Amino acid sequence: MSTLAEIEAAAEALPAEEKQELFLFLATRLRAAAGELPPPREFSREQLDRWIADDEAGYRRFLSGE
Repeated sequence: MSTLAEIEAAAEALPAEEKQELFLFLATRLRAAAGELPPPREFSREQLDRWIADDEAGYRRFLSGE
């Protein structure tokens, strides 16, 4: 296999368990190639509360059919 299309076709033919194994293999390689991860972002309690309230309001609108 030398082209991405060939690799994709071969990956598609794999059983689910081997697809997961391939995914983990690729994720490990990508993580190693990327180097160190940036530090986690920090959010204030107020920002998190606003996001949660907005999400809950959107869910309520969804349930009411708006």
